[in-house]
Amino acid sequence: MVCCAPHSSSESETLREEANELYNNQQYQEALDTYEKALSSAQGNDRLVLRQDIIDCHQALGNQTKVRELLKTQLEEAHAAGDIQMEAEAMNTLGLQIYETGDKQTAYDYMTQAVRLMEKSDAADAPYLLAYYHYVLMKRRTVDEDYAQALIDAKAVEKYLAQSPQPEKGEPMLVRTLGTMAHLYCMTDSTAKADSIYGVWQQHLPMAVSDERDICPYLTHRGRYQEVIDIQRRHVEWVREKKGKWTDSELTAKYQMAEAEAALGHGDEAFRLLKESYEINDTLLARQAEENAQELEAVYQNQLKTEQISRLRLWVIILGGIVAVLTVLLLVYRIQAVRQRKNKAIIDVVRNMSQPEALATTTESKDAESTRFAAFDHTVEQGRLYTQSDLSREMLADLMGVDRTTFSRIIQEQSGCKNLKDYLNQKRMRLAEQLLRQHPDYTIEAIAVDCGLTLTTFKRLCKDMHGMSPSDYRKSLLQ
Repeated sequence: MVCCAPHSSSESETLREEANELYNNQQYQEALDTYEKALSSAQGNDRLVLRQDIIDCHQALGNQTKVRELLKTQLEEAHAAGDIQMEAEAMNTLGLQIYETGDKQTAYDYMTQAVRLMEKSDAADAPYLLAYYHYVLMKRRTVDEDYAQALIDAKAVEKYLAQSPQPEKGEPMLVRTLGTMAHLYCMTDSTAKADSIYGVWQQHLPMAVSDERDICPYLTHRGRYQEVIDIQRRHVEWVREKKGKWTDSELTAKYQMAEAEAALGHGDEAFRLLKESYEINDTLLARQAEENAQELEAVYQNQLKTEQISRLRLWVIILGGIVAVLTVLLLVYRIQAVRQRKNKAIIDVVRNMSQPEALATTTESKDAESTRFAAFDHTVEQGRLYTQSDLSREMLADLMGVDRTTFSRIIQEQSGCKNLKDYLNQKRMRLAEQLLRQHPDYTIEAIAVDCGLTLTTFKRLCKDMHGMSPSDYRKSLLQ
């Protein structure tokens, strides 16, 4: 065995820089290996920094067991050393973990606490890390449709990146934030601002392929479906080059490409992309089940090596492992069933586009009509079709792929509304309630127009549904 001299401090820093570049290129396993090499020779606070980098890699790789193990040590050592920066980073990572469990309020509390801690730090890297924490908050709040708060975090990202001593380091984060901001302004009914942000986003071209996708929700909202397809196609090629086939990233890209193709009326191409996404999904589920089983096996083997246990305890662990594997398989089956139900809705829309006449003349079961209505309702909701003043029964019947008589019956049976007008007005009033609450500066007439209603109709509906005028209703919502 040949003994090697330990790395110098500068060598450790060089290894970390190499690992950072690998991480930014989403080569997480390679980055993890390089961070661990740097950790073997690091000293003092450098070890805390590198351990946080290693935690981030395990987080990106989905190894939550290892993240929990390292995170506990990191929090304790950072607090004991009085290292505010490392304690904040560990706190933010903990918040991300809790978010994935579904306890979102607690997760937001931890991530916000990380922001408060970092604001007390005078480290050179503090502005960049504050920008990153707000970026994480922005992305999660966008998913949770808390658009107003997400916009606040997006502006904070810009603010702190401008204060960073290395602005080029935050360039990818800035580009992705601009893409998300354009979408957020669309969702808060500020289309002009969204278009302006898109213009700023374009000024950063050319950019890394991995940074383009955040502009896709904006492009979709503005009906620029071909640009969405082009961006997602480039991303698939990039992902395959970096990570190979069959990844979550490729699955998401294929699904969004299918939605864009469907919106363009390219039913056959959309259906082909959806079939490919099913194949990827099945592969990922099988892979996850195998990885979970291997993780259980690793835990079991580790216990055997470190503990002297009785035969009875051994059998308990074996049986526990079997039960855990069966539980994992059951969970995988349930996840697959949920995804298939979700994807079936868009398939029905695509088939309606490909074969509208055949579908219109086919006598369907109640379950098929329910699925058809779900796909139709999703399209109406996501596209906010109900806000269009020139919307006609014929247009909507064509979208559902049935004749007018069948369309009216399905609307009544599946939505529980008296008729199409009642169905659309309910959606318009839900949007109106949201705008009344979130935008107290909007005029009542502007809100009515944004929801696809005349002022007179808006007042009448508000009186019928809530027993008061829109102005009084707004006051009740803001109390």
